[in-house]
Amino acid sequence: MGISNLSLFRIAVTFTVDVRAIDDMGREAVLYELSKRMHQICDRRSVFCKIDRKHDANAAVCDKELSLQLSSAAYAALKRIKGEAAIDVPALMSGAGHDAMAISHLTKVGMLFVRCRGGISHSPAEHVLDDDVWASGMAVLAFLETALL
Repeated sequence: MGISNLSLFRIAVTFTVDVRAIDDMGREAVLYELSKRMHQICDRRSVFCKIDRKHDANAAVCDKELSLQLSSAAYAALKRIKGEAAIDVPALMSGAGHDAMAISHLTKVGMLFVRCRGGISHSPAEHVLDDDVWASGMAVLAFLETALL
């Protein structure tokens, strides 16, 4: 007979959740619901839950007039290249952080996106066709020609 020894381990499972939204209120609403749900699940399972916010970056709103000018420039560039009016130039929200976020409190900001295969960007799998680089260059030229008039 004997008395067994004992080892206690505290195992912490850590994971990161990246939440992005077009506006800060929307992001905060998602974070509130996510945190509430995580605590409910942990309480039900008698598991300790600690949520730490490690980073916050506020959304930067692109200037409407600047965005319209960039959109018009993209249409003009595609018309120059194809000889006909483009059917659709989509307006996108950027999920990535950009320098525009850092300077948006100083000046108007806008973004012109270059089409990537499969919509994948900011990744080693990102691939852009030469024709799309050419089209974006033509759009920047059209924008500058209009802006400098």
